[in-house]
Amino acid sequence: MRITVRVPATSANLGPGFDCFGLALDLCNEIIVDTNAEPGVTWEGEGAEELPTDGSDMVSRAMQHTFEQRRFHPDAGLPPFALHGVNRIPLERGLGSSSAAAVAGIAAAEMLLGVEAGEDRSDSRYRYAAELEGHPDNAAPASYGGFTIVADAVHRFDPHPDLRPAILIPTTRLPTRDARRALTLEVSLDVAVFNIARAGLLVTAITREPRLLGEALEDRLHQGVRLALVPEVRQVFDRVHRDMPVCVSGAGPSLLAFETTDVRVPDLPEGWQVLRVPTRARGCEVDVEG
Repeated sequence: MRITVRVPATSANLGPGFDCFGLALDLCNEIIVDTNAEPGVTWEGEGAEELPTDGSDMVSRAMQHTFEQRRFHPDAGLPPFALHGVNRIPLERGLGSSSAAAVAGIAAAEMLLGVEAGEDRSDSRYRYAAELEGHPDNAAPASYGGFTIVADAVHRFDPHPDLRPAILIPTTRLPTRDARRALTLEVSLDVAVFNIARAGLLVTAITREPRLLGEALEDRLHQGVRLALVPEVRQVFDRVHRDMPVCVSGAGPSLLAFETTDVRVPDLPEGWQVLRVPTRARGCEVDVEG
């Protein structure tokens, strides 16, 4: 059996939507699991030189986690397999690389455990990935695609077709745990009200009225703190913010801007990369041969 899984990059938080908003982007990691090949783990693309090959990577861990959750017989086990990852999502840049790996591993393991390839497993993939990786706001768009809001359940919406995202990626890395550790556990009432108003507006902006994005992406809860950790990113954020809507992608340090036909991202300092990718309606996709 040969299983190919594609999972999109995701941008979480989206300004005021801290820990609950997420957007799928058409930049996909791909894993191939082959039960007929010599067992082992190999990588190419982003992070290929640093990702482990001993089975301790997130994809392999997610596969094992799924097996433990779905084991029907005490003697059952995953068959031997070769795992090859093609990574296009940069690591530790706020683009959901860990959630993509978790969702991909879960989807592959489900196929090995006998789930029908055409069956919609978005709910279980989301649930297992959020449990394992700890970021529901990334796991949701990675699983379902589109624009998602995580409340007691996941609510998915179609992004407006006129959205033109541009991902601004620095060479700097910012581990999520460091970005999260910098946040305060208490906020004032006026900060809470400010973010609630913008979060409500952002749902309309993403799905119906992109012209509202400039105001809707404003935030007083987390972006300022995280940008202070990476002053060079703060400078680019301020420069881009003068011309177009922009927010920190996930925990950063990447930024997510929204261009128009008339306004594009300006020239950035050396080392920055700009990826213009559309939003992605679909989340995880699986192909099975054999």
